[in-house]
Amino acid sequence: MKTKQFLALLALIVLTNACGNIKEADIPPALTSAVTAVSASLDSLSNSLNAAATGLAQVGADTAMVRSELQRLYNECSFGSEFVFTTPEGILQLVEPAVYYPSQGSDISQQAHIIKAFETKLPALSDVFSVVEGYQAVVQIHPIMAEDQLLGGVSGLFSPAYLIARNVVPIIGNEPFEIWVMEKTGVVLYNADASEIGLNVFTDPRYDQFPKMKLACEKIASEPSGMTSFPYYETGSDKIVDRKVFWETLTQEGNEWKFIWSGSSE
Repeated sequence: MKTKQFLALLALIVLTNACGNIKEADIPPALTSAVTAVSASLDSLSNSLNAAATGLAQVGADTAMVRSELQRLYNECSFGSEFVFTTPEGILQLVEPAVYYPSQGSDISQQAHIIKAFETKLPALSDVFSVVEGYQAVVQIHPIMAEDQLLGGVSGLFSPAYLIARNVVPIIGNEPFEIWVMEKTGVVLYNADASEIGLNVFTDPRYDQFPKMKLACEKIASEPSGMTSFPYYETGSDKIVDRKVFWETLTQEGNEWKFIWSGSSE
């Protein structure tokens, strides 16, 4: 009996490792392409913010120069919804475009990305949250430093769903698979089914009938890449099928997004 139990446990361990660790050649090319495309967009924004922070460190308290730089960032970024300057005290002092001027003067000092960036003096990428302007966004912030002195931060805000969709939809085309994206927290950043965007796969009642999916997503959240499967709806229907899943992780300025390729196993 003990021998059978040991063999069963060994088989389970082997199966678990096989599902979690895959060869690079096994990863669907579309998944790798999606991660690469979105990463390039985030890198482009990061480079622009880094250059702006370097330049703004030279102008000090010249608000006209700061506003001009925010306008330039907004005009040149194809997916940014707004750009802001935050004081070292965490006050949202300047914002562009003009539609968001009413948010100027807001105290955002307790937002997690502000605390992290200003304490570490390093760039940060926030989780998605409801910004003071009244919509769901991710914020990428770069501290503005003059030698060792913190002068504030310059940030770009954007919709993660929009950024991901503009890169991923052309890659998928009419192929019979999906690519969706979640934070490590379980919050869905992008899904072809817009009703799932913003839901948390770990806590939202919508997913209670899919416990194997929740377990798989816990694994996805904790490991950089792998392969697994779980029952879920077939693309574009209410039929529940076994979904074969591969995932990869995009890492950007201390945050992680999980890109998940999902296709029917049938």
